[in-house]
Amino acid sequence: MRHFELLSGLCLGILGMAAVPTLCATPARAQISQAAPAAGSAASAPISRLYDLLTQVEHSQGSFAQRAQLLTPAIDQAFDLETVLRNSVGLRYRSIPDAQKQQLLQQFRAFTVARYVSNFAPGGTDRFTVDPTPRAAPVPGEQIVHSEIITGGGGSTAVDYVMHQSGGGWQIVDVLLNGNISQVAVQRADFGSSFSTGDATPLIESLRKKTQAFSES
Repeated sequence: MRHFELLSGLCLGILGMAAVPTLCATPARAQISQAAPAAGSAASAPISRLYDLLTQVEHSQGSFAQRAQLLTPAIDQAFDLETVLRNSVGLRYRSIPDAQKQQLLQQFRAFTVARYVSNFAPGGTDRFTVDPTPRAAPVPGEQIVHSEIITGGGGSTAVDYVMHQSGGGWQIVDVLLNGNISQVAVQRADFGSSFSTGDATPLIESLRKKTQAFSES
C-alpha cells in the first residue's frame, strides 16, 4: 500500500486514488548505483540531493511544518517550479495577470513541498538509487535522469526526471513514472478543470485545499 501511495503522491495524487497499481511491479535496472554521482554528472546531482533530504524527512520526528521547512530548500534547488507550473497550465498561463502568477507560483510551491512531505512520512524505509549517467531527452538540451525508489517491502518504482539548465543549474521540468507517465500532463488535465474561466483564483484555492489536506493526512 505504501508503494501505491508513493505513486499517487509523485504524479497522480492530485487526481485522487487513480487506478495505477500495475505500475508497482516495475523492475529495477541493474546498472543503478547508490553511490554519489560521478564527476561531470551535474544533471543527476540535484536528484541525489533531493533523495538525501527525503531520507532525512523520513527519519525526522518533527512536525509536518518542520519537515516541510527541512525539505523546501531541496525542492527549490531541484525543481524549476515556474517552468513546471507554466507547462502544467498550458497556453492559458500567458493570460494570467502577473500578481496572480505570483500567488499561483507560491501556492504551487507549497503544494509540491506538502505532497512530498506527506508521502515520505516519518518511519518510512524507502531507499533511493540514482543512475549517475543521464541520457539525452527528446527535447534538445534536456537530459533524463533515471532513478529507482525501493520500498521496505521490496517493491520498486522507476522514476525518471526530465532536466534542463537554468540560472540555478540543472533543474527538473517534469517527472516520468514508469518512463512514460508525465506529471506535467496529469497536472494539465487536473488544472484545466479549475481554470475554465481564465481566472486563476479557483486553481489557487484548489491547490491551497490540496496542500492543507496533505498537511492533515
